[in-house]
Amino acid sequence: MLKKANRLPATQKLKSPTFIKTPYFILKISRSDLADNRFAFVVKKTLDKRAVGRNRVKRVLRSCVEELLENIEVGWDMLFLLEKGIIGVKRQEVFSNLKTTLDSKKLLK
Repeated sequence: MLKKANRLPATQKLKSPTFIKTPYFILKISRSDLADNRFAFVVKKTLDKRAVGRNRVKRVLRSCVEELLENIEVGWDMLFLLEKGIIGVKRQEVFSNLKTTLDSKKLLK
């Protein structure tokens, strides 16, 4: 589970976000003035009717973010909008996709 300092509040609006689309998620990133990165994960009900399926997908992506957390540049707010392509995908594939996405935008140290 992410620490409270790393959670993006639901009421927070992103200021001029940049969009990155992958087969597994859409990532909105925005610069913040904080010393920590903040993350939020949104799963539509159309992705999976069952809460169990939606929560599992969030847990998998959250664990990938937690693993990369110390390598991500500081001062970013990130909102992940999960896509249907992420259902049934192995964690290692999601992790490598996330890592290449963040690396392509120069967000990794």
